[in-house]
Amino acid sequence: MIADSPDATQLPVPACAWCDAPLGLSAEVVGGLRRCASCGSRTGSWPTDEELAALLARTPQEIAAARRCALAEALRGRARRRTAARVARMAPPGPVLEVGSGDGMLLDALRATGRVATGIGRPSTRADVRDVEITEVGGRYAAIVFWQSLGRTRAPRTSLEHAASLLKPDGLLTIAQPTTVALPSMTERWRGVAAPAQRIRIPQRALVERLRALGLEVVHADRMRAGAGSRFGAWSATFLGGVVSVEARR
Repeated sequence: MIADSPDATQLPVPACAWCDAPLGLSAEVVGGLRRCASCGSRTGSWPTDEELAALLARTPQEIAAARRCALAEALRGRARRRTAARVARMAPPGPVLEVGSGDGMLLDALRATGRVATGIGRPSTRADVRDVEITEVGGRYAAIVFWQSLGRTRAPRTSLEHAASLLKPDGLLTIAQPTTVALPSMTERWRGVAAPAQRIRIPQRALVERLRALGLEVVHADRMRAGAGSRFGAWSATFLGGVVSVEARR
């Protein structure tokens, strides 16, 4: 579901994955991502079929072995718990959906707050994670969370629009993602995440503008709250890779 395409190729990216503007060969390239002169997003190619097959074939033991840094794991867990607590506090009563659930760490943190939570993502042994696109999901949710996953969906703008349509009245949409200039996070390397982890990096301005155009109220748009007023917090947010957070309410 995430970063998956039957037509995956490493050829030059023809258009911006966010606004569909053409990306010429003269487009600025940083970290394998081409910058869109129109919206500022940076778009990369889908992983090859071989890269995806290698990623999906990893066993739970291999994934666990790739996590060699206890500090990185502790920071990841703390960030997920803080996000879960904030979602549980701000969202109205009802279920929560996580897009791109990964190892289910955020789902577990949400359940610990008393929320009913399910996820969608790559094939998983977890019964609470379905291998579907966000655009295939129906129902109504009190909150939807994209934790570094919006930039890895097949069509990020369409995914965001559909997620907004699934929110209950006063529902909360939470997005955490790298900035357009961020380097790959150290935890991605230690966890053995296949490159490119983010197919597109969307500028906060472009993301906020789209959310408002969809009729949502943007209630928070800044660096991750963990970094507010703390040099260590800002460093840890960068270390985790998710350095920008945006929250919007239906």
